[in-house]
Amino acid sequence: MQRQFDVFVSEAPDLLAIHWGWVVALGVLIGALGILAIVRARAATVVAVGFLGVILITSAIAIFLFAIAAAGFWTDFAIHLLWAALVFVIGVMLLTRPMVGAETLALLAAFYFIVEGILILGFAYASHIDNFWIYATQGVLALMLGGFLLSGWPFTGAWLIGTLLGVDLLFKGWGLIALGLALRAISEGSLF
Repeated sequence: MQRQFDVFVSEAPDLLAIHWGWVVALGVLIGALGILAIVRARAATVVAVGFLGVILITSAIAIFLFAIAAAGFWTDFAIHLLWAALVFVIGVMLLTRPMVGAETLALLAAFYFIVEGILILGFAYASHIDNFWIYATQGVLALMLGGFLLSGWPFTGAWLIGTLLGVDLLFKGWGLIALGLALRAISEGSLF
């Protein structure tokens, strides 16, 4: 059974396989942006939280327009109006005070990891499955990460989102580079 990536690579369009260099270049560019976001994590955090604020403001406008379009149902109109106002206020807060928003998101992430660690540890010990130590390790690591973020809060908010964004971009860049090199092998006919 072939994996999804193998099927894509084996059936890639000829035009994409011929221009594999652009895919590699895009992967290098995204990887470089990831490294830059890791090195300048605070600036990347401010940009990412500000961008999230813009997305929320745009969503609030869309929710408000939907509430007006469905104006025949007053209960729905009031709920959508309140929802749009809440999303708009949160978006404006994130856009105007991105570091406070980042600190709040870091606190939420810390609590998420702590609760996740407790639940995974509970699952590991309550269910009598083979190799429960894998789940126990995952739970302990989640608890440690949550404790680490919570112990450094509010300072962890300054770098957490930018670092996670940078790591994500770095891995996406590596994936695109791998895809481009596989496409090169197809264009040269040496893969299959």
